[in-house]
Amino acid sequence: ISVTPYCSGAHYQHRIQIFEKGDFGGQMYESTEDCPSVMDEFHIREIHACKVLEGAWVFYEHPNFRGRQYLLEKGEYRKPVDWGAVSPTVQSFRCIVE
Repeated sequence: ISVTPYCSGAHYQHRIQIFEKGDFGGQMYESTEDCPSVMDEFHIREIHACKVLEGAWVFYEHPNFRGRQYLLEKGEYRKPVDWGAVSPTVQSFRCIVE
């Protein structure tokens, strides 16, 4: 599946909320841009739930947009299995233009 080009800047509307616990529990963080390291940016090791409010996003298993990829379109994801993952290991993410 080809999902390039990636968004860069104000050309597109993208907004995502990520949660440190399932069912939208724990601390919530919001982003409108690419995140090469969830640990560096938000000081969390895993993403257990998210809400894609605008645009489409790709979660990556490892930092710097590497490893297994998961495509997330607008909607609510209460647990990792909702976006097709077997674990909450998400170390980076970026917005995409479909």
